[in-house]
Amino acid sequence: MQTPTNHLPIAHDGDAQNPNSTITIDNIRKMVELFYERTRTDDLLGPIFNTKVADWDAHYEKMTRFWSSAVLRTGTYSGRPIEAHKFDEPGLLTPAHFVRWVREFSTIAREVFAENDAAVFIELGKRMAASIAARIGVRGVDRLLAEPNKA
Repeated sequence: MQTPTNHLPIAHDGDAQNPNSTITIDNIRKMVELFYERTRTDDLLGPIFNTKVADWDAHYEKMTRFWSSAVLRTGTYSGRPIEAHKFDEPGLLTPAHFVRWVREFSTIAREVFAENDAAVFIELGKRMAASIAARIGVRGVDRLLAEPNKA
């Protein structure tokens, strides 16, 4: 009997790289930079990011390490993503913020990666958004992200 896992599909499994994969550190960095370049001017997300991120180059580097660790298993990220999303202002983040984040993130992932590779990031992004939202007290994000056309 096979034990079910909660692991996401990954494009690279340990040392055995898929030669057809578009998931590389360079493309992850490209995705990160494109995502934040666009969302920094977004009417909903921009004010949050622009207030909370002081050093964009350092943030790009950190998020590149995060996504490469999550998808390529590089082990280069250490941090506390839940803590990074807890703010002193109650109600600052709403379900709409998380849904918009997933929508924008999904768009960028599809622009940077081949379809199957983008799906890895999109699925992980949805799961992370729902998890972070629930853990910081923003309810209903998982339900909203389950609706068609939310990513």
